[in-house]
Amino acid sequence: MESSDSRAAKVLGALGSRRMLLGIAVAAVVIVVAVGGTMIFQRAEAERMAAEELAREQEERREMLAASHDVTIGVDASGWDTEEGGTPMPVLISGTTAAGEDYEERQFVDSDGEGIELVPGSYALSVEASPFGEYGRMYDYPSADFAIAVDEDLAEGEGIDMSDDLVIELSYPDNLTPDGVERAREIALDAGYDEADDLADRAHGRYFDEDEEDEDESDASSANTTSTSKSGTNVRTYEGDFFDIELPVAWDIRVASGGGDLHARHTVSLEGEDILIIDVMWGDEDISGVITDAAGVQKLGVTSDGGAVIAWRGNGPRTSNSMELIEEALETIDIK
Repeated sequence: MESSDSRAAKVLGALGSRRMLLGIAVAAVVIVVAVGGTMIFQRAEAERMAAEELAREQEERREMLAASHDVTIGVDASGWDTEEGGTPMPVLISGTTAAGEDYEERQFVDSDGEGIELVPGSYALSVEASPFGEYGRMYDYPSADFAIAVDEDLAEGEGIDMSDDLVIELSYPDNLTPDGVERAREIALDAGYDEADDLADRAHGRYFDEDEEDEDESDASSANTTSTSKSGTNVRTYEGDFFDIELPVAWDIRVASGGGDLHARHTVSLEGEDILIIDVMWGDEDISGVITDAAGVQKLGVTSDGGAVIAWRGNGPRTSNSMELIEEALETIDIK
């Protein structure tokens, strides 16, 4: 028979083993929970950091897509200078931004090709109306659209110079109509360019003379004052868009619009003979000589917008008899 002490020892041994196994199991559970918790925390932290980085990248992209960039284009137009009283050229820009939004807006370009601001995207630019040059000068403009692309990777404040690739040429207005003048006036006035009102009136007077049957040629002898020249001849002052000049009262002057490089022709006549022609060109001309030369041509100067003023003498007998008065008159010319 097993003694009571021996049985007790066996029972205590079994209980000890069970307690040890239970402790090991509990320790294992604690370790598993701790490791699992750490892994869960680390994964949650990584996900949080990734979400923050994604949000930061998305915000940076939104800022890049919303940033405006100056776009400079090229403009070729004789006699148009917005720093000397001309109005900017209205252009319509339409397209799609890099953010996927439709875009259409009127902007204004100055004579240096500046004034356009765009966010990243792809656009088409078209000229809406002629700008007004000094003294009411106007232009024909291209009807084609011009492509403009603004890269979304541009740095903040970085501009785009397209002056070599996108050039808008404004030419002598062969196709100008009174409605075109009024459209240009309305667009400019709506944008706050109040000087367009007076310039439009000047344009009507320059290109469309409603009081004359012939729209291409008009009697432009505006005799505002009469006086006596240094030779004792009675003279009157002709005040034109490009120059003022004192002419003998017996001489008539008429103005006709030109074409090509010729902007305007002023023909002075005496008793039906054309004795003097004064041409105003779109650009400057390299001409030497004086009115008394055999060729009878003389450059009188350059207008404020860069156009050459050139005098030609006639070939008839009245011209020959009037050379001294022609020279005297040319000395009084005041080019604008």
